[in-house]
Amino acid sequence: MGFLTFGFLGLLTAAFVTETPMFVFFTAAYPFLYLGNLFVRHKRLASAQPWPVNEKIVLITGASSGIGQSLAHVFAKRGATLILCARREDMLSSVANECRELNSSVKVLTVKCDVTDESDVARLVETIETTYGRLDCLALNAGVSMGEDFAELKDYSVIKKVMDVNYYGCTNVTYKALPLLKKNKKSRILVTNSISGILALPSRSGYAAAKFAVRGFFDSLQAELWKDEIFITLAYPGPVKTEINKNRLGDDPKQLDFTNAITSEECAQELVEGVLRGDKEVIFTRNGKLGRLMEGVFPDLTAYLVDRNARKHLNK
Repeated sequence: MGFLTFGFLGLLTAAFVTETPMFVFFTAAYPFLYLGNLFVRHKRLASAQPWPVNEKIVLITGASSGIGQSLAHVFAKRGATLILCARREDMLSSVANECRELNSSVKVLTVKCDVTDESDVARLVETIETTYGRLDCLALNAGVSMGEDFAELKDYSVIKKVMDVNYYGCTNVTYKALPLLKKNKKSRILVTNSISGILALPSRSGYAAAKFAVRGFFDSLQAELWKDEIFITLAYPGPVKTEINKNRLGDDPKQLDFTNAITSEECAQELVEGVLRGDKEVIFTRNGKLGRLMEGVFPDLTAYLVDRNARKHLNK
């Protein structure tokens, strides 16, 4: 026991010595870094205004259900002109009617579209250009999830499917729609990412890979688009009660406990508020915000806590 204790203390001392300069610097510099971040954030939000949503044309992908459907509702209430797209045309029509019931003067166009199909997306963007000549906000919401450990997958195509929809679906639509967005100053791109784009949860390997890729792509794209005054908002919801969580891919998908999950309408309201402000990120949960802070400083502890907490809430 004495040897183990000595070894543990030795490792602790080594870690302390190697990490101390960084932590001392960070602790001393924190107030200045915090103020610097506030200044840059204020500058971003100020340059993102004004943005009167009732004068804007908004494209929402994955609009037939879940968060996409709720985004359509919130934007409709605020008077935006809507283009709703998804694969399920009948459900899109229902969502469009719901929007008209919420706001009798709202203009809604529905387009059947598979975001992974380049020709479909090209036709979608051509329709928008022909009808309106511009696009003010692109809300990327189409997605699928998975719920099985990678080693237990019987079909590798699950990984390809998740990446195809969540990552290539986003980049495909963005690539085609960007010329329309560039026609206007202060255009918006809203990306419904996931807490899995910050913290990699077990049984979500393919999903986390796609969401981390989405995060990297749009962080890079934002750096490219500053000069065009296009504002990208990356949203990281935690558990949300939606269809995507009931239809996870895999032979025997594990489900997370969604007892304390928020509704899609609550989620959409937060997303739209973030877009209107011009936020760079919208992180919903306390755990998400804490994880965002801890991941780069305490990677081992963060990974341990994420795995422990997720396994505790996994259900069959």
